[in-house]
Amino acid sequence: MPGRPIALFVLALAAGSAVAADDAPAHYTLRYDAAAQAMAVRVCLPHAENAVRFTADRAASRFIDDLARTSGPAPARERGVWTANGWHAGECLSYRAALGRIVDTGDRGLGARHGGAIVVDPDNWLLRLEDADRRAPAEVDVELPPGYAISAPWHPLGATRFSLPPTPKDWLARVAIGKFGSENIALRGGTLRLSILDGASDAQRAMLQAWLAHVSRATLSAYGKLPLEDVQVLIVPDRDTNDEAVGFGQSSRGQGHALTLFIDPDKSPGAFDRDWVAVHELSHLFHPYLDDEGSWLAEGLATYYQNVLRARAGLLTPAEAWEQIDYGFARGRGATRAGDVPLGASGERPNFMRVYWSGTAYWLEVDAELRRASGNRLDIDEALHRFDDCCLPSYRAWEPAEFVAKLDALMGTDVFRKHFDAYANRRDFPDLKPLYARLGLVRAGRQLTLDDAAPDAGVRVAIMAPPTLPPSAR
Repeated sequence: MPGRPIALFVLALAAGSAVAADDAPAHYTLRYDAAAQAMAVRVCLPHAENAVRFTADRAASRFIDDLARTSGPAPARERGVWTANGWHAGECLSYRAALGRIVDTGDRGLGARHGGAIVVDPDNWLLRLEDADRRAPAEVDVELPPGYAISAPWHPLGATRFSLPPTPKDWLARVAIGKFGSENIALRGGTLRLSILDGASDAQRAMLQAWLAHVSRATLSAYGKLPLEDVQVLIVPDRDTNDEAVGFGQSSRGQGHALTLFIDPDKSPGAFDRDWVAVHELSHLFHPYLDDEGSWLAEGLATYYQNVLRARAGLLTPAEAWEQIDYGFARGRGATRAGDVPLGASGERPNFMRVYWSGTAYWLEVDAELRRASGNRLDIDEALHRFDDCCLPSYRAWEPAEFVAKLDALMGTDVFRKHFDAYANRRDFPDLKPLYARLGLVRAGRQLTLDDAAPDAGVRVAIMAPPTLPPSAR
């Protein structure tokens, strides 16, 4: 709401306990056997080390065979760690990863087939250095058989070369390999690397590409640019979407930034234009990983923005956006129960309606207060713009309190932390009546009307208005 088939990859992770300017990265070469659906992996490290520890998900041991070193015994495995002692400079480790066996487990958490493509989490087959976060990023050279493509969250350095960010190993990632098309959608500030897997006709693929290019521009209505330089986007045709154009979406941050959208390609262009899921997932690009304790903060921002940004981009009218937000608040209020744990301890599940819409209320309250105090010169768009400039991309988890404190520091306020302290400890749904009265949101039965005589009607209008340049860009 948060790889498979055939390829030869070369990944690089640097050796040494700290990243240095002249630190040469390690080198992974991965070669895919299409008939066996297995990847031959070779990793070479430039420096001698007393011991090298490779890590992956514990399940990876079921899919990795034939480990061998250039010299010395094969690494000893204990749980999810493979340790190689007495590593020589330039030495290599090779092994074989059975990607087909991963997807044949039937466990969709490990991997799945989508048409002719295999999609797997690399944590289940790609051994990485345990201390990768203290080494130079890996580089990846990829060689594919004719007609095959790869989609990965790794940062592209060229047509067949990537850089592998040092993200925590347990962060979800998806690598897809198969015969599918890939296109780049260039936006101000970055690129969406789009791959549409099997299951859509040529005409449907063209429609889906045009749709994503159109709706992704809604993200630019926050502060004028994409927050990240490049983002992997996987579109998976799936006709079991509960009659929605987009049945499910997920953002992931493992080994780079990515979005996965499960869609019904048979739906009309109008149905896709009415979708909110894509803008919701794109909105997760504006914040760092906030872990379970910050689910309400992350999902609240994405839920707030899924309505606000669509209104600014003309995908909704402002009145429709306010109706969607009001309806969501009613759902969140109805899902809140006596005895609920504090919001900051709730995670995303099981009461996701309470989590998402309480978080939305937080961002609306903060946005309205910033705008009111500054005469609409400052807002959460500007705060996130400044956070982007200082702190994205980020390959570590942020404590929720750390994130809001940083936003306050960047804006010279205490608004984010003040509301955060109140919301994180909430067990009830926030009382929004005073805020509604100030903004001129008038609920009468099932009807929501907008009162332009309300004290903060100008704030309400500005929230949904098409953007001008943010203060820092004026």
